[in-house]
Amino acid sequence: MRPLLLTALCGLLLSAQASAASVSLQNGQTGQLGNQKIVVLSVKDSRCPMNARCIRAGELVATVLVSQDNHLRLVKLQTPEKPNTAWAGLRISEASQRLPDDKKTPLKVTFSDERS
Repeated sequence: MRPLLLTALCGLLLSAQASAASVSLQNGQTGQLGNQKIVVLSVKDSRCPMNARCIRAGELVATVLVSQDNHLRLVKLQTPEKPNTAWAGLRISEASQRLPDDKKTPLKVTFSDERS
């Protein structure tokens, strides 16, 4: 009985570590990330554009509505993350870049449920 229990516990631990998922969404899109449903409400990008000279790097802020276990919460995520930011259960792992003169191409933001 003990070896079976140990095997089951190891399997659970390994599956929990391997469960990190990601989803790429644009403003207004909805996606599934593990057991969380995410709706991107807004994306504000003040990052320095590609091939431009900037005084500071800037940041990307996404406001998302997260639905999990019949609970809704509004979450504001930022990249780069501020130090000591509380873990919200998801984060921005990457985002597309625009060229300096491109205002029409929608940004694609990749969210992950894996801690950095």
